[in-house]
Amino acid sequence: MQTREFGCDRCWPTDAHAAWDARGGLTRLEELVDESHFHVMILACTLCGQRYVSIFTEMIDWEGGEDPQYWTLLPITEAEAESLKRQGASLGEMSLNALGRARRCLRRDHPKAEPPRVFWGSGILVGPHD
Repeated sequence: MQTREFGCDRCWPTDAHAAWDARGGLTRLEELVDESHFHVMILACTLCGQRYVSIFTEMIDWEGGEDPQYWTLLPITEAEAESLKRQGASLGEMSLNALGRARRCLRRDHPKAEPPRVFWGSGILVGPHD
């Protein structure tokens, strides 16, 4: 039997596209930053309880819509979730970028005038945003 460090087959499948679809089934636990172009929240799997930090960024260019949007989903430990909650709205990009540097994360990039891409990455790098 394969052991895994984070998540279950339902919330953190091996295929990136399946993981993006599974993200839609996660429960929102905590809003940390809720700005129109920068959104950070903690999500959880209802089956296994795994916590995730979800980060959305968007850069408005004021030219014809379809502005670039980026998402990162990173599984986090209970201690990391509590630390993020304590920081709340004062949470900064440096704190986020320090999380799980070598840990597998899910990314969805939707550059301007291009189709979205879903892929695996490592750690967090908060994307550009207004």
